Order: sequence, then structure tokens, then C-alpha cells
Amino acid sequence: MPRLLRIRKNVFTLRPRGNEWANANINILKSRKPAIIDCGSTFGTNINYFKKILRSLGIQTIDKIIISHSHIDHCQNTGLFAEQFGAEVIAHKNAIPILKRSKQGFDAFDYWELVEEAFPRIFHSRLNWLYRRILLMGFNFFVYKRGGRVKNVTTVSEGDVIDLGDMNLEVLFTPGHSDDGLCLLERKLKILFTGDMIPWTPYIHTNIEDFRTSILKILKYSDEFDIKTMVRGHLRPQDAQIEKKNYRIFLRDMDVAEKRILTLLKHKQPLTSKDMLPYIFQRTHFAHQLIYRVIMRTQQFWIAKYLQDLEHKKLIKSSKNGKKTLYYLME
Repeated sequence: MPRLLRIRKNVFTLRPRGNEWANANINILKSRKPAIIDCGSTFGTNINYFKKILRSLGIQTIDKIIISHSHIDHCQNTGLFAEQFGAEVIAHKNAIPILKRSKQGFDAFDYWELVEEAFPRIFHSRLNWLYRRILLMGFNFFVYKRGGRVKNVTTVSEGDVIDLGDMNLEVLFTPGHSDDGLCLLERKLKILFTGDMIPWTPYIHTNIEDFRTSILKILKYSDEFDIKTMVRGHLRPQDAQIEKKNYRIFLRDMDVAEKRILTLLKHKQPLTSKDMLPYIFQRTHFAHQLIYRVIMRTQQFWIAKYLQDLEHKKLIKSSKNGKKTLYYLME
């Protein structure tokens, strides 16, 4: 399978050589002011390999590095790449605390909300600190070796336009997967770079409503400007019609999950999230069950976010009973 994919005449996606979920794509724009969207991590894309790819495309340097969001698999190489090319780093203001940290290891990746929800027996116990240190040491040594800090960041927000000379990237602020998520629209080329705002990715720092609002924004702009290709942060770019269908299915599934929670509580309450979990999600085959329920355990995280959303809407309430949290319908 080719690592470098041509999306348009001067637009390319470089897929990582290693694990594609642990390391993100790098999107290369061969414009008058050459730019990249995301820059991967030390896990799979080193500077010498990247320079070789650029030379093969006839690109001598990079003028701008645009970060879709500050998760380590997308931004860990930012400091190194910026120093090597003298490039301007562009990101949302919420990304600055991560990008400017002196040590870009796994401990700079604000992922603990997911980990703690998925593994409560470990992380809500007296061994919390020990397990954290073991996990950090393992990831930093074997996977994400430490990267360098970013000295200067140019911030952008909703509606800003990044001028690349013969290309213009319109900024959409799309929190959901993270609180600093950006999607980038190139109207002339009919491309939308969506980062990790793809269906099925967990919400890390934000909430259901942010995710739903951002998906609706992506669908709106895709329809309004007749987008042909959506470029994900991981795996292959998608035909826009196929990806829009995925988004609409996901919106429907979010509504269904919350309705199931309300129905369960209507017929039997109080219930814990663990009580409700088997009835909220439907996976169609063994691989889904293995990945989502046994290995990643992301369903525990999903239901926590759904319950958080329903409480915010004042449709349910919760109370503590020892170590358990019980949920009830609002009267």
C-alpha cells in the first residue's frame, strides 16, 4: 500500500510507516508557501525520512505547520520540524499549553479522562500514582519518545483564512474530539481536512454537545461548498459522500443511545452506568466486541459522556451510594 497518496495535483497525504492509529497522517500542500497539516510523532515519522519525501515532491522547505489539534500523534514533531524549516506554527489558542511544553512525551497528552473512565478499578485506587508512572514510562520509552517544545505559535479561530499564496485554508473551529480541534476548508479544491473529527473517536476534553455541533458544522460546509474529499487524520482520505453518510449515522446513533438510557431509567431506576452499559451499544461482530469492550474499553467512556450530557440537560440526576454513582430520571 503506498505511503504517499496524491489527493489533488499539489495536495498529498503522507501516511505513517508504523501503526496508523498511534501516528497521524501528514498532509503536504505544495503551494507558493508550502505547508503541512499535522506533523506526526516520533513514533513513525523522523525528520530525515520526511525531508526525503519533500525532495521527491520538489519541495525544498516548509513555510507553515498547521496543527489540527494538540494530541501527541498529530503534533509531537512540531518543535523539531519548526526548527529545521524555520516554519510558522499555526494552531488554536487552546493548543498552546501542550505545544509549548518542554517535554512532549505521553505525559503531555491530556488523555487521562479516557483512561480513568475506562479503568476505574486501577485509577481510582491507592495505586493510582504507581500505575500512571508505569504507563508513562512504557509509552515514553517504547512508543512516544520525547520531542521538543514549540517556541512561537500563531493562533487562529473560526472564520480565519490561512493564505498559502495559491491556496487558502478557511478555519472551522470544531471541538469534540479535543477542545482545540480545527478543520480546514479549501473551497477551490473542494477539500475538507477533518483531523480526528471523524465518527467513532472518543471525546477527550469536551462533551456530546460540542461533538454534535461540530459534526453539523462539517455537514453544513460540505454541502454548501460541494466538498468532494474529506481528509482524515488517520487512514485514507474519504469520498465526501461516504464520509457524510458516516457522520449522519453517528448523529443518529448518539440520539438512540441517549433515548435508550432514558427508557431504561423509566422502567427501572436507580441504575449505575455499568447496569446500563450492555443495553446502550450494539456491536455487530466479534472484532468490534474485542476491540471496543475488552481491549480499549471505550464504551465505558462513551456512556459517561452520554450521562454527563443528559444531566446537563436536566433530564436525569445522580447520587453517590458508597463508591457507586446511581442515576435517576428527573421528576
